[in-house]
Amino acid sequence: MCSSLIRTVFLAAGVVLSVAAVATQSRPGFKPERPIDELVMSALTSNNIPGVSLAIVQDGRVVYAKGFGTTSLTQTLRPSADTQYRVASVSKPLTAAGVFQLVQDGRVKLDDPARQYCPELGALDGAPTVRQFLMHRSGMRHTTDREDVTIEGAPLRLGAALVNVTREPLRFQPGAKTLYTSWGYAALGCVIEGASGQSYADFMKNRVFAVAGMTATTSDHPAYGSPTFSPGYRRGLIYGLRPSLVVDTRFKMPASGIISTVNDLASFVIGIFERKLVTETTAQEMFSIRPDGEGRAVFTAGWSVDSTGVSNGGRTPYGQVFDFNGSMEGATAYLELAPARRYAAALLANRERSVLQVQAIVSEVRRMVLEAQQ
Repeated sequence: MCSSLIRTVFLAAGVVLSVAAVATQSRPGFKPERPIDELVMSALTSNNIPGVSLAIVQDGRVVYAKGFGTTSLTQTLRPSADTQYRVASVSKPLTAAGVFQLVQDGRVKLDDPARQYCPELGALDGAPTVRQFLMHRSGMRHTTDREDVTIEGAPLRLGAALVNVTREPLRFQPGAKTLYTSWGYAALGCVIEGASGQSYADFMKNRVFAVAGMTATTSDHPAYGSPTFSPGYRRGLIYGLRPSLVVDTRFKMPASGIISTVNDLASFVIGIFERKLVTETTAQEMFSIRPDGEGRAVFTAGWSVDSTGVSNGGRTPYGQVFDFNGSMEGATAYLELAPARRYAAALLANRERSVLQVQAIVSEVRRMVLEAQQ
């Protein structure tokens, strides 16, 4: 066995052994704490995920916030609920909250053509509205894998990053269908910049992160690093876990270019529950389930409808549940909330391409918490 393979096997074993080490923060008397600990530790071991952080909101307050495993393959560095990860497409609900700040200010109208706020969208062969972009019904395509790994540099305006995609025909008439699109959320970043007169990063920092108390949330950069930041890993076909490729997300920052923690994501959800980030009226707009031209209602204006309830108007045994997940080089993220129960769970992991594995954790945690509450 070659030395590199021996080292990889050793490191993978170290990851499994380190899972039992947990950085803890939870409220006294939280009933399912131990079963949740066991669930997460088992999932990390069986799915070869180095590290994960999990925060749970119950009745509008954080009741559980922990980290498991390690942020390093060479030593045990325990993550906590304050460990930073790239949150991938969980950036999209944050961007949606930014758009709704402008709606509340009267600077943006949801059913106006988005080109009124982002001039670069005037090159499109249609005029999708702000709401259609929020709900992935604009007709604009998703970013390609090649674009995700080869586009580099920070555009002066997000509109500049849209120049090529706006020259392409829309895939369908706006509103007719649903097509998940990161380019569409980059366009919403341009809307924010045009309507606010600020850069997307500055607007989000001042009007979303600061309002919600998200003190550890920031914009991504390929060279980003901090003492609390977890690098990312991928699972190779032969050599097990290894460091992930680092990509530049600045051209699509509103879609997948934010770094955060589970504690901050919990604060974000609490900001929604307590109407710090949205009013009652805009909350209804954000979570309204409306079918597209084909009768499908997969996304609301910023969230996805939980897959277990999508055929039933988003309803589950726990009321309507909304979520968003993301996976990119070095990270997997999951955020879900049940507004009627003032419940939410945020999970961030430092292994890419593991949405199904973490989704299973989040779904079981929801069952444990809400059944214990009943």
